[in-house]
Amino acid sequence: MIAEMKRVKKWRIEKISTLSAILILLIGIVFFYSDVGILGNFILIAVMVAFVPRALISFFSYQRIKMMEDTFPILLQDLAEWLKSGLTLQDALRNASNVDYGRLNQEIKKMSIQLSWGIPLQEVLKRFGERVNSSIIKKATEIIIESYNTGGNIEETIDAIAEDIFLIKEMEKERKAVMFQHVVTIYIIYFVFLGIIVGVSNMLLPMKGISTEIGGVTLGFLDPCIPCQGKFHPFCISCITFKGISQIFLLGTGAEGYYRGLFFSMLLIQGIFSGLICGEISENSLSAGTRHSLVMTLVGLGIFMILVRLGVI
Repeated sequence: MIAEMKRVKKWRIEKISTLSAILILLIGIVFFYSDVGILGNFILIAVMVAFVPRALISFFSYQRIKMMEDTFPILLQDLAEWLKSGLTLQDALRNASNVDYGRLNQEIKKMSIQLSWGIPLQEVLKRFGERVNSSIIKKATEIIIESYNTGGNIEETIDAIAEDIFLIKEMEKERKAVMFQHVVTIYIIYFVFLGIIVGVSNMLLPMKGISTEIGGVTLGFLDPCIPCQGKFHPFCISCITFKGISQIFLLGTGAEGYYRGLFFSMLLIQGIFSGLICGEISENSLSAGTRHSLVMTLVGLGIFMILVRLGVI
């Protein structure tokens, strides 16, 4: 029931963010359709309103689960000790509600309250596993329920589960430490990519307007969007996109604006997907990569914008 309420709450937040994004987009289209710069800012805000809450919900949920998994084996060890001292599992859970287990405290207190209401232990543990939404904790509770139902040595079972989870978490830490160097490499590659963009910009942009005519054909480094002026053609979509980005972020006009918009887009895409890859290889979770994506894109684009203002790009 509680898990269902959390899903409903998450669905409501996502629905509100989507409706708000649509409303912002409609306001931009209705009142500022003739001003590409302002309309672009409305589109950008709408995209952020639609996707940032989802990314934050996913990331905080991931963090919450990881914190619970870290303290769960400590809880199991304490339960095993209380069982060895002669307490029942129900009494052991009630004792645990008075001990500090971090993010697990709220869940343990819920189990204690449910037991006081007369709900069977198996049902209480089952609800706990579903509520936490962790594959490790859910599997552990299933094993405990099975051992309890079959009349096995419950304290030894719980002790063994705790040791296994400690081992799993230790392996995860080792894996994260090993993969840290790959994460650093991805960060280095991203900022090297930014340096390449600076170099290419300094080489290309000073050449704008240089042209020569050979056999009646004009060759040179010109604004690639000149043939698209006053026309709409599928091949002109890139001009509309990159010059629109340039107008939104005040990156310039003409050929400068086109190429700065292009480089800005490349940095944005590179930052988002590099960050997600960092999360996947270091913590085996795309949700964990959202913070890497945020750091890369904000720092990378911030440096890019500063260099544009300084005239370096």
